Amino acid sequence: MHFSSALFCTGLLTLANGAVLGKRSLSGEATFYGGNVAGGACSFSTYTLPSNILATALSDSNWDNSANCGACVSVTGPSGNSILAMIVDECPGCGTNHLDLFPDAFADLANPSTGIIDVTWDYVDCPITSALSVHNKEGVSAYWFSMQVINANKAVASLDVSTDGGSTWQTTTRQTYNFFENSSGFGTTTVDVKIISVDGDIVIVNNVGISSGASTTASSNFGSSAVASTKSAVVSPTTSAAAAPSPTTPAVVSKASKSPVTSISTTSQAPVVILTTSEAPVASSTAYPGGDFVETSVSEVYVTPTALASSTIPTSPAPTTSVLNTPSSILAPITPITLAPSRSTVTVFVEACEA
Repeated sequence: MHFSSALFCTGLLTLANGAVLGKRSLSGEATFYGGNVAGGACSFSTYTLPSNILATALSDSNWDNSANCGACVSVTGPSGNSILAMIVDECPGCGTNHLDLFPDAFADLANPSTGIIDVTWDYVDCPITSALSVHNKEGVSAYWFSMQVINANKAVASLDVSTDGGSTWQTTTRQTYNFFENSSGFGTTTVDVKIISVDGDIVIVNNVGISSGASTTASSNFGSSAVASTKSAVVSPTTSAAAAPSPTTPAVVSKASKSPVTSISTTSQAPVVILTTSEAPVASSTAYPGGDFVETSVSEVYVTPTALASSTIPTSPAPTTSVLNTPSSILAPITPITLAPSRSTVTVFVEACEA
């Protein structure tokens, strides 16, 4: 509680406005004073305001036994600019709807040298997304209960207590210093607490310990749900990969080293494909004695056997001429060669074309 440093708080109206008046705009005057959250009449001694909320004292004509403590107001000054502040203190002797702002709040509306300004203001929800808390007064026990609500995003209307797991609820009485009390206590040091906002929102805090000066944080605030895990479960696939089809292409012999192919035995009518994947020579020419060997990364030789039971392609002699570095993209196609019955071997010539 404080007395404003500005001497403009005169009670000209006798009709008190009572508690939170909904969403309609109220007209009044605003002054400013030093400001003290911890020492204010709302007894927020353990509470630090969020950085996006300023603070104000409210006229005792609107105090209503601390019912507006913790409520937020949107205040519009004479220039049309607005601020948002929480009620944390009382201004005794100030006129109805009078706000005694903290210095930084007043400075956002007008030059402090003005001293007093006309304002309009509304009760609004506080921009608080974190959970509310309940705080025990010093000296509480199983036989004396005193608790306040802090960090609520709406003004608190009532606080009830259950000692039987929520089957029944017992009321408390709000004091002018913003604590809900039961002078006889509840006979236990662990209770459930039900907090109801002025709009009827309910937050229940379970298993609250009644110990001197202790605080308990709820799982939510008014109008918001408890924080839930958003981690998705890992779903195992319900289908397995299809098996690879059996090959229907001709058998492939892959030469992965630099050793030349020594022989191929043809014992069936299926064509045999030779893939050369290194620099080893592929074949030599009998039509062109001394013909060059061709170096290539990919080439194919198709051998179609005749009526011979078995045919063998022997290894060609080592080349005596230089090796051509001919790209595979310009190699001439290889014509299939049919083995004659009177021949038992055949050599294949791979001819390089001009680019």
